[in-house]
Amino acid sequence: MTTKVYLGVGSNLNRDNALRFAKKELSALFSNVKCSSVWESRPVREAEPDYYNIVIGGDCDLSLDDLVAKLAEIELSAGKEMMFHNGTNFGIKRRLDVDVLVYGDLVTTEPCKLPRHDIQDYPFVLCPLCEIDPDFIHPLLKVRVSELWQEMEPRLPEKMKVNKVDFDWEVPAPSWTKE
Repeated sequence: MTTKVYLGVGSNLNRDNALRFAKKELSALFSNVKCSSVWESRPVREAEPDYYNIVIGGDCDLSLDDLVAKLAEIELSAGKEMMFHNGTNFGIKRRLDVDVLVYGDLVTTEPCKLPRHDIQDYPFVLCPLCEIDPDFIHPLLKVRVSELWQEMEPRLPEKMKVNKVDFDWEVPAPSWTKE
């Protein structure tokens, strides 16, 4: 049995390669794969570099527990590196962050909280989700994501706005392995 799943993916460290790696690895988990455009957003911690974000998903045969375990493996395989930006050393950071946004219409707290609050809280999640599935009904709020975006977008302060990035998906993804 398949379940409609959407994942939020972000990177602010080697972000072009991180997203290419993520799309390659994550696409293998789905049939009927959908991937949003790349959206740039400012970090919550102001000194950090800007993020690139996508939403990817489709129909998934994995159980939620197996999916969460597989995502952890993919994040680990993407590796870590030193983050140094505008004179600030942030130390060793993960290149990739992948979160389950929704797993069908499941509402749960284990093994992760679903639906993820990021959908209604962050434009870097809601905008790309709305782009690939505007009619998707939020499992808890029972509202189309396009309606959530129509409410959120005009009220966004400048520092929370997202910008579509002209991104070249044709560049090969790196072949990172666990470090």
